[in-house]
This record gives sequence, C-alpha cells and structure tokens, in this order.
Amino acid sequence: MKRVVVVALAATVLLGAAAVVVRRVWPPEQRLVLPAVEQFTPGPCRDAAGAVRSLARLTHGDDVTELSSADRAELRRAQDQLVALRPAARPEVREPMEAVILSVGYLRLRLDSRTAEPGYLRDVETARAALEKTCVSAPR
Repeated sequence: MKRVVVVALAATVLLGAAAVVVRRVWPPEQRLVLPAVEQFTPGPCRDAAGAVRSLARLTHGDDVTELSSADRAELRRAQDQLVALRPAARPEVREPMEAVILSVGYLRLRLDSRTAEPGYLRDVETARAALEKTCVSAPR
C-alpha cells in the first residue's frame, strides 16, 4: 500500500513538472517575418521602412516590462522619423502613419509613468502592421 502511494505521488510530481515544461514551450513563439526594405514603395514608405521594421522587433513580444531604456530610445527615434516623413506622404499612407505615431506616443507616455500595459504594445503593433501593409502593397 505504501509503495502504491509513493508511485502515485511520484507520477503526480512528474506529470506536474511535464505540464510546467509544456506550458513554457507551447505554443511555440512565432517567428518574426518582415518584408525587405526594397519591398516598400519608393518615397516616404521606403524611407519609413527602417522605423516600421524596428517597431516590429520591439512589439514582437507581449511583455511591456521587457522594454529596456535602449528600446525606449528606439521608440522615440522611430516616432521622430515617422513625424518627419508624414508631410511628404500621400493621404492613404499618411493616415496609417499618423496612427503609428499616435500609438507610439501613448505607449511612451505610459512607459514613462510606469502604467504601461500589454494592450498599448498591441496597439502599436496593430497600427504598425497596417502601415506596413499599406506601404508594401501601395501602387508604385
């Protein structure tokens, strides 16, 4: 009887450990796939490609607490670059560009006040993906 209890306890511990391991590795992390700079339409879109790709790397995770001070500086650099490019952009590009600028601004404010939540990071990614889609599929 004692042996059965020990075996059952050991099996429970092993199953629990296996569940923890599986939880950490499943689902597998999605690989970040970005279009090449050359795929962006020439003009403001191609000029914004560096900022768009950089923001994709920053927003790929969902943990806003993992953003370092270097990441925050990169957010500002990308936002500043998009602000500078906005006047030259066509209206169909300007609107998604402004959405990225705005969502990055909200994220930066929340990061500075230590009130950022994952939703702000997702908002930047949603706006960034829309700008990428517009710039990669825009007529040449």
